[in-house]
Amino acid sequence: MIQEIQTPSLLVAMPNLRDPYFQKTVVLLCDYTQESAFGVVINRPSPVKVKDIIADQHVLRSDVNTPILVGGPVQPEFLWAVHSPDFVGKSTTEMDFRIHMSSILEVLNALAEGHGPTTYHLGCGYAGWGPGQLSNEIKEGAWWLTPVDIDLVLKMPYTRRWEAVLANIGINPETTSFFQTGEA
Repeated sequence: MIQEIQTPSLLVAMPNLRDPYFQKTVVLLCDYTQESAFGVVINRPSPVKVKDIIADQHVLRSDVNTPILVGGPVQPEFLWAVHSPDFVGKSTTEMDFRIHMSSILEVLNALAEGHGPTTYHLGCGYAGWGPGQLSNEIKEGAWWLTPVDIDLVLKMPYTRRWEAVLANIGINPETTSFFQTGEA
């Protein structure tokens, strides 16, 4: 486990976390300060596809038929893309040299023009924490903090991510006993 909260990193919901919104989630923690924390859930695809929410057909390539990830309960209108570092646009934030975050529209425009990222995931909304909230939830056992696994974030199927992170830290949710924790 990481001793200090660093970004980017992965937060994995422990099997005892019963909050229905965050149960069995993996969160890419994008920013952390003493005052707040910000991350996006990377294993909750919605039934909504990109073509269902983007009206401008110019920015949509016909092969962009990916589901929109539900990144969290805060600001569902906030549209984001997590992607490989082979694309940098005006809105791009370099989380580290292996992974970037940009505006979904900027990434879709770049893809339509043939120079977008080779690997990407698109989502809406985010998870946010107030002062001390995330560190308290980690101390209470609701979350486990691990270094970013780029292959997991960019390449692994959504449905395998939670179990894969748990396996990486040596936890089998079928055979490990946990005390139930409350809401995240």
